[in-house]
Amino acid sequence: MDLAVGVPVQMLSNRPDVRSAEYSLMQSFYATNAARSALYPSITLSGSAGWTNNAGTIINPGKLLLSAAGSLLQPIFNAGTNRANLKIAKAQQEEAKLSIQQTLLNAGAEVNNALTQCQMARAKTDVRAKQIEAMERAVASTELLMQHSSTTYLEVLTAQQSLLSAQLSQIADRFDEIQGIVNLYQALGGGRDLTTEEK
Repeated sequence: MDLAVGVPVQMLSNRPDVRSAEYSLMQSFYATNAARSALYPSITLSGSAGWTNNAGTIINPGKLLLSAAGSLLQPIFNAGTNRANLKIAKAQQEEAKLSIQQTLLNAGAEVNNALTQCQMARAKTDVRAKQIEAMERAVASTELLMQHSSTTYLEVLTAQQSLLSAQLSQIADRFDEIQGIVNLYQALGGGRDLTTEEK
């Protein structure tokens, strides 16, 4: 698997924690707007208000005016509460903003750690392959020396043990690389079917 250097931040939006922090920020934004709108009076106009004689009943326009005056004066009487609610909503919005920033930093750190793990394991691959080639030559040379000189079998076993150790290290490096790819996949929010989730 070839990994391109640099992961766009947009790919982090697949992570559940980033998406949750994003929704919290949206919720706090709308709550701030709702608290801000509570500072202003709300009047609802309908076409049915006024004098009418259709059904023999007369609707009193004074009642309508009192209702309108009440909705105009309510923000004035509740001004302190409304301002406090707005301050609270703004503080919650700032908290949500800081939370999404921290979540993105944590997600970026996880992605960076996974990429570093992959790159470090791949960097060891060439060195380890050369080391194994050298160890294989050493084993062959030691076996030849044992057959044609006074070298003992213990030296052959030592060379074979060094070769085996290098091969095990190569397998561990390959495992680290695969584990890094799995960690990267998880750090980018993989493992979920996003098409069914969006429906």
